[in-house]
Amino acid sequence: MHPISRVILRVAALALVIPCVRPARGEPTGALGGGSLSLTLKPEELSGQSSAGTPAYKALDLVSRACGRYEVRLSPGVDRPELPDFDVSVLLPHVPRLARGNATLTRLALIQREFNRNEVHNDLPDGRDLSLANNCLRQGLWEVKLAQKGRDKTTLLYHAWFTFPKDEYARLFQKATGLPYADYESVLASYPTLGGFPLPLGELRAVVGERESGPVATHATEPLQRLSEQEAKKKLLLSAGLARYGDFSASGKQPIVTAKFSEPGFYDSKESMRFDLSWLAEPTRLVWRRVKNPRVEGTFPEIEVTFASGQRIVVADSRLESLEPRTLAPERDSEVLKVVFGIGTPDIHGSAADRARELEEDRPRYLMVLDAKGNHVDNHLAGIDGVYVWREGGDPGSVHLWLVSYERIALVAHLSSRWLIPPPEPSAPRP
Repeated sequence: MHPISRVILRVAALALVIPCVRPARGEPTGALGGGSLSLTLKPEELSGQSSAGTPAYKALDLVSRACGRYEVRLSPGVDRPELPDFDVSVLLPHVPRLARGNATLTRLALIQREFNRNEVHNDLPDGRDLSLANNCLRQGLWEVKLAQKGRDKTTLLYHAWFTFPKDEYARLFQKATGLPYADYESVLASYPTLGGFPLPLGELRAVVGERESGPVATHATEPLQRLSEQEAKKKLLLSAGLARYGDFSASGKQPIVTAKFSEPGFYDSKESMRFDLSWLAEPTRLVWRRVKNPRVEGTFPEIEVTFASGQRIVVADSRLESLEPRTLAPERDSEVLKVVFGIGTPDIHGSAADRARELEEDRPRYLMVLDAKGNHVDNHLAGIDGVYVWREGGDPGSVHLWLVSYERIALVAHLSSRWLIPPPEPSAPRP
């Protein structure tokens, strides 16, 4: 058995929804014992900012409240920014409904949530944004940012790293998941192996309807498109001669080279990452499916793209159903449906309200790469970090998939085919 499947899950614990019970007066509220903790900050030296204009915060102060919530303050300072009631647990991995009851799916969901960036933004009364982030490099390595929001752009005022305490992480993890932290410590402490094990798709969902979409267009000769993040990160793409989508998968262009995201959390052009994206050159079929899971009410759509190499991208999200048709390609991040690798993994950025809503909704969504034998492929090594989906109008219209590179530096492939979601009524899948 592969190591990812060796832990014997406590199925009863997975099914639990652990209520938030406020402690009695005087009762300790967690590892902080109802008191405060001051975490040392390691600030970044921001370019173009004088030392006189840089806030001199030295610590992130946490005052423990009930149910994993904290008062968060940057210190010292008279006008220091603070969050009076912040739910730190939204920065930790959770087990989505789709994965509960299966050891492999649970571990995959937890790992992908821990090792995909999770940044939570909070609007302050003075128009600034105070964000906290689990930055994806290793457990406990978190970030804090203070930015001034303007009409046309956001200006970063302060950025620092800190270590979130392991004992409090373990306590909040167990409270959020109902699982013993000790069973998962080894795969959450630092990035583990994520490829080579059979993925139990049949445990994740059952197929109730299927339609083959027909030919898959690659848009290979079209110029690259960029949304805001890709525009901001274009200098991190170190390979030359990448002007069209087909350039990323051309055999003569391999490997594709980018800057590396290194500890404590910065892009290092001197230490590069290299990826072979030639497998994206030849998609052979796109299949729409309607699928279901016994822990989720109703059905939801899934798309599978198969490549000549035998690799498959499987993407599902209940919001595919409600995508509005468009006449022009998206130009803003808000105009695409972003799906992150894993099961139920949230988008990289979100407000505190977004995160609370996502956890409560727990909508069905997943993204993964499989090989020809159905084994899971580590997407970080395959060079893909997500899929952006949009819908083109027409009869029947088209579905467009933008495949996003490592660290979302570039859109490296543009695939499209007919919009053919199977109807909600169950229909027999094709043999």
